[in-house]
Amino acid sequence: MLSLYRQQYGADGGLDARSADNAIGRTSLGLWDLVLRESLQNSWDARTEKSGSISFAVDEYELSVEQTRIVTRDIFGELPPHCKSTDLHKHIFDRRIRVLVISDTGTRGLGGPIRADVSGASGERRDFVDFVRNLGRSTAKGLEGGTYGLGKGVLYRASQVGLCLVYSQARYNGSIEPRLIGVSGGDGDYDDDGRRYTGRNWWGVPGADGIVDPLTGRSARELAESLGMRIPMEHDTGTSIMVVAPDFAGVTNGLDRVAAIADAAMKWAWPHALDMGKGPNIRFVFTADSRSIPSPEPLGHPVYREFASAYMEGRQRILNLGYQSNWQTTSTPIRSMRPSQNLGLLTHRISHAPVTTGSELENTVALMRDPRMVVKYLPVSAQPNGVPVFGVFISAPDMNEKFAKSEPVTHDDWVYQQASVGKNAPNPVRIAIDKIRETFRVLSVQGAKAGSGVASKGASRVSAALGSLLSGFAGSGAERQEAAASYDLGARRPRKATIRQLGESSLDVMDGEMVVRYGFAVTGGRPGSAVAVRVEARVVTESGGNESASPADAEMPRFLGWLSSNGTLSSEDVLTMAVPSEDEITAVFTQPAETAIRVTATAEELEVARS
Repeated sequence: MLSLYRQQYGADGGLDARSADNAIGRTSLGLWDLVLRESLQNSWDARTEKSGSISFAVDEYELSVEQTRIVTRDIFGELPPHCKSTDLHKHIFDRRIRVLVISDTGTRGLGGPIRADVSGASGERRDFVDFVRNLGRSTAKGLEGGTYGLGKGVLYRASQVGLCLVYSQARYNGSIEPRLIGVSGGDGDYDDDGRRYTGRNWWGVPGADGIVDPLTGRSARELAESLGMRIPMEHDTGTSIMVVAPDFAGVTNGLDRVAAIADAAMKWAWPHALDMGKGPNIRFVFTADSRSIPSPEPLGHPVYREFASAYMEGRQRILNLGYQSNWQTTSTPIRSMRPSQNLGLLTHRISHAPVTTGSELENTVALMRDPRMVVKYLPVSAQPNGVPVFGVFISAPDMNEKFAKSEPVTHDDWVYQQASVGKNAPNPVRIAIDKIRETFRVLSVQGAKAGSGVASKGASRVSAALGSLLSGFAGSGAERQEAAASYDLGARRPRKATIRQLGESSLDVMDGEMVVRYGFAVTGGRPGSAVAVRVEARVVTESGGNESASPADAEMPRFLGWLSSNGTLSSEDVLTMAVPSEDEITAVFTQPAETAIRVTATAEELEVARS
């Protein structure tokens, strides 16, 4: 049975258990995003080979009755007063409790001394005391473990009772040593029996001074195994952390909780899920009650594949300055002028399916530094042709520390006011962000000018695996407009007939072929007149203009005809109709795969009735 140690304030003061949690401060990130980002950052920093890969797993399950007894009697059998963990029994249902286990392998584990006041050998790492005992971090660690070392408080926040059970295997004194210790966090300080306590608690094996140390050796490994924890193989290193009674923030069950963490892995760590030739940097595993949840596959996702493609192109450019990007991708070095410094590389990509996905990440740039986790998605100016743009900015290696020091505890922003710069010196973080935004403002203005009279005010809102659409119109009433509620035949009409698109384009299948329908209405025109309506489809280039010449082997959109209200398709190139008219007319084109098309419609008056 493990023993409880409650930390008292010393005569020279101390920190209460809420310090790490409070240091996180306000953030726009949800709890499970924070859990993923913090735990994965720690795992990645602890990889045994700097150019190697790691495994990262999240498993949620309900302990058996016997396992619950072990946790509540043998491990956390003694509970402190005035803490969240005091109410541990309230989270046991049908004699069972739920746990969330976050584990990694291919990492060092938590090695080094087990006491914070022991210096250890020269150059020896202090991972165990830094994670389990200390708050904050040593400057000797550089940028490993984040910049502050306080984000681990989110793991205690993830538990409704503030309890975690930490198991690790690390190389220590020439052999691999299993270690297991219980830790609590997130509680305030309190008075008990005339003494004042910080609210920080540990469960382990008591030493001569009453302070508990981790359970070690075979006993530690067997105890972790008895609880069903995913732990390293006997001769490997790594860490497993059990979050007891996980919180229900934003979720209603364990499956939703792990799915939220898996989604967070996709959003913030997709660069590490890419196979750059040697397999992904991080092998993800997610399970809930033995049910597997898909791991991130960014290239198979309609949004993240755009960021991933831009990232891979940018990475190639960094490795080879002479590399020529594909037509959808543009790389822009971001530099400061005084002094002349390379701040990083911006790579942006015109979507290969240039229609809206409805994602909040459209028209954003993924900001990242080493270790290539996404810090933030920076909103940028949208393009006037409605084609979504996705960008990636990778900071230059020698700028890594500047950007890192501009981040808050949660590492979810670049706050240029926090950047470490000299008085009156240029701020590289501010310069980089301003230049990224300016790049897209310029593109937006240029796109608007280039598309004048050709591009529509927006892209067709159609989602399809086989192709994509852009709609635009030239001539009288040339662009898509919102449909009027009704027509008033007695109202004054424009004397010249105009044509406009009604609503959104739509995809369909006719005779086994993918087609796209465009609905139009002709308004105005002198009574008794007739108009000739013509439509033409052109392929859209990556810049938003029309393709001037078509490759010999390229599939082009073909006009199939006009679709009547009864479903009959007329193959006439020109539709002649009397005006004024309230009828809707529908043009049908073939939709080539992986191609954006723009449709031009004109209405030409043919004759005027005379009395």
